[in-house]
Amino acid sequence: MLKMNKLKAIILLAALLLPALVAAQEITGVEYSVSGGSITVSVALSIDESQTSLIREGLQKEFVFYIDVFRRWSLWPDEFIRGKKVSRTIHANSVKGEYKVVSSDETAILEKRFMSFKSMLRWALLVKDIKIDMSGLEEDAQYFIRVTIESIKQKPPQVIGYVLFFVDDRDFRIKKDTDIILRGGK
Repeated sequence: MLKMNKLKAIILLAALLLPALVAAQEITGVEYSVSGGSITVSVALSIDESQTSLIREGLQKEFVFYIDVFRRWSLWPDEFIRGKKVSRTIHANSVKGEYKVVSSDETAILEKRFMSFKSMLRWALLVKDIKIDMSGLEEDAQYFIRVTIESIKQKPPQVIGYVLFFVDDRDFRIKKDTDIILRGGK
C-alpha cells in the first residue's frame, strides 16, 4: 500500500513538472512605445535547440505572431479591441545553402533570402515595429498588449486531415501580456 502511494506521488509530480520542462519556447521581449494615436510593438521569440535543428535539417516551419490590444475590465473578461497578425514561414536547405523566410501580414507578402542560417533565424523570430492605431478609444480606460505566438506543424494530406480532425495542428502556442497602458484620467 505504501509503495502504491509513493508511485502515485511520483506520477503526480512528473505530471506537474513535465509541461514546464517541455515548454522551452518563450517570448523573450515585448517592447512597445505609445506615440500620438498609435502603439509601435516589437516582439522576439526564443526557441529551443531541437526546434532549431529541425529547421536546419529542412523542416518547413511557420510561426504566427498575434499582437493584440485588449481593454482591461474589473468584473468582465478582458475585451479585444484590435490587433495585427504576422506570419513567418521558414524554408532552409543547408545542402544548397538556401535560406529564406516568407513574411506576410494584412497588407503585404515579403520573401527574404539570407546567406546564413543564423541571420535567417534571427530575422524570422524578431517582429519589429508593428503599428497599431489607438485612435477612437475611451480616454479613461485601461489597455494592455497581449502577444500570442503559434508554431504551425506541416499540414498533412487533406484526406488524413479530414479523418484525424481532432489532432491539433500546432506545435506550441504561448502568450504574454504587458503591463497596463494607462490612458487619460486613470
